[in-house]
Amino acid sequence: MAKKAKSRLINIRVISMAMTGFFYSYKRPRTAGLMSMLKYDPIVRKKVLFLESKKRSK
Repeated sequence: MAKKAKSRLINIRVISMAMTGFFYSYKRPRTAGLMSMLKYDPIVRKKVLFLESKKRSK
């Protein structure tokens, strides 16, 4: 049997740099660079920087 091809998209988690523990989950292409964005953090009620970390497997 042949090996299964790798998925083109991967699940990632972007975590708040305000250290609140809040995160968003996204899918991005495997070949793209690391994701970072300014998003709203409801715990501090401001827009803060979110950086990518790998999503934990279950």
